[in-house]
Amino acid sequence: MSRAALIPVLALTLFTGCYGPKSSPEGTVKSFYSAIEAQEWMTLHEMLDPGSLQKSGGPGKAAAFYYSIYQDIQDIDLSIEESLITRPDEDAVVRFKCTATFRALGEMPHDNDCSDTLALKYHDGKWYIMIPGTEGLRPKI
Repeated sequence: MSRAALIPVLALTLFTGCYGPKSSPEGTVKSFYSAIEAQEWMTLHEMLDPGSLQKSGGPGKAAAFYYSIYQDIQDIDLSIEESLITRPDEDAVVRFKCTATFRALGEMPHDNDCSDTLALKYHDGKWYIMIPGTEGLRPKI
């Protein structure tokens, strides 16, 4: 393979490996919102808890849900405020500050607050996000 062809292949490999569940709750939340910012709708389900995903109707419905909220996203500025593992190797809660810049076709960019607190579940060495509304009570820190 020539060098000219190798560079784009390596770049694509690096970018596709960025998203997915991580070994820390904070890492999964950051990865999730990075995928949203990049509009990688069909990779979001990889970071969602399987039970929560099933309750929400599956990967397609989850992607459609997040697309409906963030379809005009241009930028996301996210910072973790607090992370708490409530039960080791089982449950965690992450609270974060988030500002999303939206720009719909024909509109000026505007910022919206997307700060939230998310519950996460631990499976096979990785943390997965619980889709809001599928885990029962809203998590609090």
